[in-house]
Amino acid sequence: MRAIQFSTRLILIMIVVSAVVTTRTAAAEERPNILWIYIEDQNPWFSSYVEESLQTPNLDALARAGVLFERAYAPVPVCSPSRSALITGQYPIRNGTHDQRSSRASGYEIHLPDGLKTLPELFQEAGYATFNRGKDDYNFIYDRAKMYSHGGITADHGWKGPVGGGDWRDVPEGTPFFGQYQWSGGKHANGRNLAARLKDIGIRPIDPASVTVPPQYPDIPEVRTAIADHMGTILMTDHEVGKLVARLKEDGHWKNTVIFLFSDHGSALPRGKEFCYDEGLHVPLLVVAPGIENIVRPGTRRRDLAATLDVSATSLALAGIEIPQSMDSQNLFSPSYKREYIFSSADRMSNTIDRIRSVMGERYHYIRNFMTDRPLMQWGHREMLLFPEFVKMRELYDRGELTPAQAAPYATRRAEELYDLQNDPNEVTNLANNPDFERQLKKMQSALNGWIEDTDDKGQYPRSEAALREVLERYPADWLRGPEFQGR
Repeated sequence: MRAIQFSTRLILIMIVVSAVVTTRTAAAEERPNILWIYIEDQNPWFSSYVEESLQTPNLDALARAGVLFERAYAPVPVCSPSRSALITGQYPIRNGTHDQRSSRASGYEIHLPDGLKTLPELFQEAGYATFNRGKDDYNFIYDRAKMYSHGGITADHGWKGPVGGGDWRDVPEGTPFFGQYQWSGGKHANGRNLAARLKDIGIRPIDPASVTVPPQYPDIPEVRTAIADHMGTILMTDHEVGKLVARLKEDGHWKNTVIFLFSDHGSALPRGKEFCYDEGLHVPLLVVAPGIENIVRPGTRRRDLAATLDVSATSLALAGIEIPQSMDSQNLFSPSYKREYIFSSADRMSNTIDRIRSVMGERYHYIRNFMTDRPLMQWGHREMLLFPEFVKMRELYDRGELTPAQAAPYATRRAEELYDLQNDPNEVTNLANNPDFERQLKKMQSALNGWIEDTDDKGQYPRSEAALREVLERYPADWLRGPEFQGR
């Protein structure tokens, strides 16, 4: 009798265990893949946004399949701090990763706070495979093998960091993946051979004569070419999106993959990348999730303020992973999601040192410049590398041939800037000293002060000798014209 009872109990236990295992396996298979399409240096000039002269059918189809965020802004208008923000879910000024390409030299290593885990580590702990096909560009010390389970390192760009590989085809069947694809985006314009590459894939290049030059730039051939090239890079991105989506569908992953498409920051136009103006911070953001359309509703256009920093928490949330309390990132699809302001920062940009803080609101944009002893447009790396639009604009400024708005980046700097984006989307009229806007100015000053206090803004503290030495050892002496480097 006891033997029979024991056998019966054993069978029941096996049935229960089998049911639990089956349920867990099914749950694992149902967990969505998370795919980041990470574009470099690109503004949201897709035809699904506002640029009617461009035709981006693949990007537009992706937008129709999911949610388009009309007003998404980057945490930093340059690569490595922005990428450091998204991979940690924290503001760079909070964890000390705010300087462009820092922690890349011996003697000056930045470590994340104890207990702070990167997004790939959180996904791996939840049973996901992880890979990053392209550059990491993170401003902190990390063990790449602990972050990415597939792909390894395919190249090393020295102080620009490692380049990884990997693909969803490398992931074992039945295992969900968190993957990143790094695309050249706006950097396709580097080298000025973009037109030939577009023709090779059957796309007509943009004619510089057909573009509109905004008032912050002089209407000169060099600027027209730069704008046309940036538009051309968007056509290239559209082509790449078409190929990737087709492959995702071919491999049977379309229905179970959440796609985030966004840029690390805005275009490389002279007042874009590296600067906290709208054109340096405003980026595309599309989220597509065919398997959970009740949450990520197809054809939705979101007009509220959104931070690309929130891609981090949203990725975790849609994968059913708990969002760490240490994150500044928020779930874009939470019923309570609302950002009154988007905060952004800019500090050292390669060979130039600065400190700029930005508060982007529904209508007004406030910028605070902490280093008014130098112009906004310092002798940066693009000018040193003789980018034509940068060289020509400097020449025109020296000859006194720019308008006041165009000359402002080269002239004596104002400590504060305030712009009415509704009436001045190109941000050429500074309202900071206009008494009619004093109340708005004080409100945004207060918001910025609160952010600085909350994050213990690491940019407010003097740089160490090791931090300065890292820059001195990396760049040619004639590139280092800031007061910090004089006499060294």
